[in-house]
Amino acid sequence: MKSWKIIVSIVGVALALLAGGKLWLAHGHRLYARGGEAAAASLLAAADSLHRAAPDSVKAYEDLLRKAVEKAAAQGDTRAYVGSALQLSAQLQWTDEAEAAALAEQALAAARKGGPATADLLGEVNLALGGLSEQKGDTARARALYSKCLADSSLRNTALSRLANLRLQAGDVEGALSVAREMTFGAGDSLAVEPFLILANCYLQCDSLAAAKALYSRLGEQGNVKTRYVVQRHLAEIAIRERNLGVLPGVIDTAFACAEDVFFEALQQKESYYRATLAQERREERMLYHGRMMNWALLAVVLIGALAVLFVMSQARHRRIIHDQRLQAEQRERELTEQRLRQEEREREREAREACEQLRQQEQKIQLLQHYIFEKSELLQRLRAEGDHKRQLSKHDWAEMERLLDSVTGGFAERLRRQHPEFSEEDVQLCMLTRMRLSNQVISDIYLITVSAVKHRKLKLKKNGFGELSPARPLDDVLAVI
Repeated sequence: MKSWKIIVSIVGVALALLAGGKLWLAHGHRLYARGGEAAAASLLAAADSLHRAAPDSVKAYEDLLRKAVEKAAAQGDTRAYVGSALQLSAQLQWTDEAEAAALAEQALAAARKGGPATADLLGEVNLALGGLSEQKGDTARARALYSKCLADSSLRNTALSRLANLRLQAGDVEGALSVAREMTFGAGDSLAVEPFLILANCYLQCDSLAAAKALYSRLGEQGNVKTRYVVQRHLAEIAIRERNLGVLPGVIDTAFACAEDVFFEALQQKESYYRATLAQERREERMLYHGRMMNWALLAVVLIGALAVLFVMSQARHRRIIHDQRLQAEQRERELTEQRLRQEEREREREAREACEQLRQQEQKIQLLQHYIFEKSELLQRLRAEGDHKRQLSKHDWAEMERLLDSVTGGFAERLRRQHPEFSEEDVQLCMLTRMRLSNQVISDIYLITVSAVKHRKLKLKKNGFGELSPARPLDDVLAVI
């Protein structure tokens, strides 16, 4: 009974969680789909406010404009549709030219259908379409669209500057200047960047350097870093033409600084755009993921409930069997471990006895070899007392000594010659005497030299032959590992 109560409780809690999750997900989907019930005009105003407050928030600005376009189309707000489509077209003209042109065409059609309500927006639409046509290379249509904007006083200067720029591109410098001079600026008008840039460029192309320099100097006071870069670049060109070398370095440095600022600002905008795009994609993927997970959760709850029933029913029956099997396995493991430890102990004792026996035999052989060398040393002293001029062991003596040493060390001399083929026979003989752990006094008696000379030869052989520089490690220890 207790098991069945547990099963019923688990299934009830799972179903309650599933129902609550489905309600929460449905509510979240409704909120996300609605995106707020704000009017299209409010979304457009919010987009304008965001663009003025944070110009780098490109992605958020585009999203608001797209929502405004969709909302205006759904609500039938023609004016809001034209305004939002026009701004979105201007935003996309350098990243998606085809979409920007399509939006501008749609805005033009909506403005024409809107009648008096959208009559004041026709000029801006024509100006935007003219820029897109110029960007695609359709200068004839661009010129016609710009000409339609001349009647609008607020757009006249911009349209004239665009027409002058078209003439400049066609090589008609004088015609471009005559069109640019038709621009009028009132005393209270703020400095319009694009018309003044075109006018200054016309002066520059006509070699009116003083007039161009005056206009560029006024434009240089603008806060836009791109405008400052263009101004400084043209001022540098004017300085070159005037051969004003004193001003040129400063102008060029300022132009480079402005170019770096433009590049850095573009990178920041690109980074913020990609981050916003990634965040939006993640939000959409998260909502889709939640929907799929809730569907899988329903299936998982059913499966888990069935498995829980089977598990609880079988757990009580097999618990004692599993426990007994675990105890038996642990007992067998302990017995095997003890047996393995006893066997390893016996093996270590056997290896220790064999090592002691080998060490004893090796010591006996070394003692015999040392006795042999001592006899040879006494023979040399007798020879020296008798005045023998040879004063060294014979080749037979050295061969016998090497044979005895190899029998004790398992081929020491052969390994030494193989590892150090650069050693002379005298170096090998000194290593053999040192390997037999003969004292420096005995070696000095064999070579008929002083003890200090023996030490010097050993030190030199250790450093130059074996590369051992540590004074704490004698040559005996170096040879012992060969």
